[in-house]
Amino acid sequence: MAHDYDHIRALISANRLDEASEILAADPADDSPVSLYLQGRIEWRRGNRARAISCYEAAVAADPDSEAAVALEQARQIMDFFNTDLYNP
Repeated sequence: MAHDYDHIRALISANRLDEASEILAADPADDSPVSLYLQGRIEWRRGNRARAISCYEAAVAADPDSEAAVALEQARQIMDFFNTDLYNP
């Protein structure tokens, strides 16, 4: 079963995460880089940062040139950000 990735992207953009996740889960054998990346986007929006990064890493392992590579780098930069001005002395 081939997913309509554009439709899933639209659902994620509309914050309809449960629907997008259900579509991806309908074919548990689909572990394509695009599916993994989209699952990572869903997890990131849900606030599950570690799970999102794991999905991005799996997508990059399968296809180093996938769009997940950019998402993984951005996620790591966000997680590595440290600003001492945000903490009370």
